[in-house]
Amino acid sequence: MGVFGVEADEVSVSVMEGDYLTLNTDITEVPKDSKIIWKFGDEIIARMNEADGHPSTYDGPGAIFKDRLKLDRQTGSLTITNIRTEHIGHYSVDIKDTDAKLKTFQVTVHDDVQSVSVMEGDSVTLHTGVTEVKGDDQILWKFEDQVIRIDRLNSAADSRWSRPNIHLNDQTRELTIRNIRRDQSGDYKVEINTSSMILHRKLRINISGVFSFDGVKKMSVRDGDPVTLQTRITDITADDGIQWTLGPQHTSVVKTDRENRRIIYNEHDVRFTDRLHLNIQTGDLTISNTKTEVSGLYQIKIIKRTYTIQKSFSVTVSAQSGAASGICGAGVGLVVWAVTVFFATRSISNQGKGVSVNVK
Repeated sequence: MGVFGVEADEVSVSVMEGDYLTLNTDITEVPKDSKIIWKFGDEIIARMNEADGHPSTYDGPGAIFKDRLKLDRQTGSLTITNIRTEHIGHYSVDIKDTDAKLKTFQVTVHDDVQSVSVMEGDSVTLHTGVTEVKGDDQILWKFEDQVIRIDRLNSAADSRWSRPNIHLNDQTRELTIRNIRRDQSGDYKVEINTSSMILHRKLRINISGVFSFDGVKKMSVRDGDPVTLQTRITDITADDGIQWTLGPQHTSVVKTDRENRRIIYNEHDVRFTDRLHLNIQTGDLTISNTKTEVSGLYQIKIIKRTYTIQKSFSVTVSAQSGAASGICGAGVGLVVWAVTVFFATRSISNQGKGVSVNVK
């Protein structure tokens, strides 16, 4: 409920297992004759008396903080290394001096896997968890243990980071690598430095196999035959988002509603009525009884908490006579969504309509 007569700030912090987290006091130097007390819940885990200048840290309940805490003597900030889910909870710092201050943090730790598995030709976005960089916030990306500042791409001496397939989002500083190449696999590190916290995160990109050499998988099918767009992803969970779109306007084809565990088909686009089936374990999209008007560039996004993988498929449907079809033209003006529950044992639209053809 807070403390009467004390200035208080509440900060929500969301991190991943294994992250390195520093909770800042917002002061540059501990005031003379002051005391700093850090608590986890109601238990003291660190303290410092400025008079003697000797910070002390404690193992906490059940020794969950053993060898993980460090208290900065100058600022009083608390660092937790290799953070785990048992460190989820409420942290508070009380700076006892003539201008008493209380600052509290609600820390949430997610146990997602930090290894990112992609294929050559995929596009991958590494998330920072920041919605917008503000004021003096700093977000820096590095690769491996080399002193390579990926945030300064134009001055990078390493050719891997001077390629046009690297992009940094201006607002969130998320790092996107389009049409990723094998020599861009390895350990990526991001340091997020704000007035409230310092967060170090590492993600390892592993590349196995080749999806495409130019970032787009080419597929061809004859009119009337089914086609399955295979993602070759096997680790999709119920908490991940799936989005399939078509064409430069990114017209939605099918997507998942993670919160309500639903699949939402755009079945009232006449090109896809009774023709779509999404595999929620792999993200594969099957289009049955294809027609020339479903030709075009399909894109899928698999949205996870710490990263997003994107794949592109160029689908050409040829008429039975062998003549090549053109890319689909004008979009449908009115879009009505059809909803299918995740746990349905059968698709509402295309069961029993031919055999799926996997084109590699």
